[in-house]
Parts: sequence; structure tokens; C-alpha cells
Amino acid sequence: MLSRSPTKVLILVLFLLGYWAVGLYPFTFEPPKHVVNQAERTADGGLSFPGVGIARTPGAPEWLRGLQHMSLFEVRLVARTDDPDQQGPARLFTISDGVSDRNLTLGQEGEDLVIRVRRPGSDANGTPALQVPGLFRDADWHEIRLRLGPDRLTVTVDDKPRGDLPLSGSPFPEWNPDYALAMGNELPYGRAWTGEISAASVEIDGSTIDYLDPAEIVLPGGWWEVKAFDPWDLEQKQPYYANADIYVNFFGFIPFGALLVLLFGRRLSIGHIMLLGAALSLSIETLQILLPRHPSVTDLALNTIGAGVGAALARTAIRSGASA
Repeated sequence: MLSRSPTKVLILVLFLLGYWAVGLYPFTFEPPKHVVNQAERTADGGLSFPGVGIARTPGAPEWLRGLQHMSLFEVRLVARTDDPDQQGPARLFTISDGVSDRNLTLGQEGEDLVIRVRRPGSDANGTPALQVPGLFRDADWHEIRLRLGPDRLTVTVDDKPRGDLPLSGSPFPEWNPDYALAMGNELPYGRAWTGEISAASVEIDGSTIDYLDPAEIVLPGGWWEVKAFDPWDLEQKQPYYANADIYVNFFGFIPFGALLVLLFGRRLSIGHIMLLGAALSLSIETLQILLPRHPSVTDLALNTIGAGVGAALARTAIRSGASA
């Protein structure tokens, strides 16, 4: 028969394994992966994206810092898609920093052209978006012109008006001057677009920059891609009290706090037990970075508090039993 001390260790280990199993299920690891850039130059100087690829500026374009003083900004693309059902939206042209923060993105969502612009009234992702339905229904070349001024966004495709969005104020003061310009994808994450671009330029108050010029863009050999996550978990899609996760994270750690009191008695204070609960939670949240889960500081805080409450309840129950 096991002695008292090994029995405690065994019980504690079984509890830890149980918490890790629940916290890490379904165990599908997504470690960082190296992505090979499949973007390439075409014979006529254009860009081809047969797979995951990117062409980007080495850093933020210089003109971004003075854009708020300009009166007209225009993007011109001549492009054709390889697939009329790309999702994401898949990025043709973007001035952004990952999938959640952007100044401007032109992307493909199914057959539609989707345009996201950070502006008064939008979020940091440039939504709500403007859509041009059916543009990518065929694999023909199309000329897309987006004109953005202090009070209006207009889109023409093959010289025909296809979009007109009044603005409540100039978008340019909202733009981040530190974002790079890219085509085909966006770093460090993104949703790759497959197709070809034969012309890509930006015009600012009559001054044109050709973004197919090798002096303006680079084609990196590849990059490391890590799963994106929001560690603060601040953007709730429902009222916080309606999210079942808060109750699972809080009540789920009450047994852990109570167990430590039962195993170690007064050798561990409630503060020590909360620290141990935080350590267990932190190990689970850290490993979730490599899983299809959403680690967050909110979960860590709730787990820690739950362990403390469990310890306090166990102490109260023991005192009540002793005095009965």
C-alpha cells in the first residue's frame, strides 16, 4: 500500500494531468512553420502568385507619413484571378499589419472584390467593408481603380463605376504610418491570393509610384508563420456574462484549490495556492499557443481566482467540521 506522501503526490499528479488534458484537448498542435514564398516575376515584369506568396515594400512607404495632408489617393491594379472562389478575403493589395489591423486592403471573397478602409466609423480592421459583387467570376484581366478622398471612396472596374461610399471624414488621419505595403498576402499572417498582377501603382496628388518596380518591392524567400491570437481576449462577440468560458475557467479551478488544502493543510497559504493555480493555468495557456485554442490573460485571472476561492471554501469547511 502506498505511504501517505506518495499517495498525495499521485493524487496531485492525476489532477494535473486531468487539467492539462481538458485545457489542451483536442491536442492538434500547430507549431511555427516556415512558408516558402511562391510569388515570382513574370516575363513582362508583372507578378504571379501560383500559391502562398508575397511581394512587399521593405518597410513602411515614406508617403504614408504625409498622407493626411493630401487631398487624393488612388490605387490602380490590373489583375486576374486563378480561382473564382478564394476566401479570407484573399489579399491582392494591402497596407496592413496582420489580419486585424489595416489602413487599406483590396481582397477577393468568393467572386467579390472586398475593400476595407480604416476610416471614421470603422474598426481597426477597416470594416464594415465595401463589396464589388461578381468581379472575379471569370479569369479575365480587370483594371481596378480605387480613389480615396477626404469625404468619398469610389471604385471603377474597367472604366465603369462599381462602388461609391460617402465618408463622414477624412480617413487619412486614422491611418497608421508604420504599415508596409504588400501584394498577394500580408505579414506576419494573412490569407494568400492566387492570380497575376500586371500593373500596380499608387498615385498621391498627381505623383505616381509603380509598385511593380523592383526598386520599390522585394520578394522575400520565405517567412515563419505562427498562429495569431489575442492574449487579452478583449473583443467579446457577446456580453461577457453570457460567455460560458468565464464560468468554466472560474469554477473549474475551485477543486484544484480545495485539493491543495486537503493535501497540504496550513503548510500552504491561500496566496501560495493562488500562485500554484496561476502556474498551472499559465502552463496550459502557454501550450495553447500551439493549439487551435484561444489562450488569454482573462482565463489566467479566472483560473487563479478560482483556485483561491476553492482553497478558502475548503478551509472554511474544515474549520466548520472541527468545531461541530
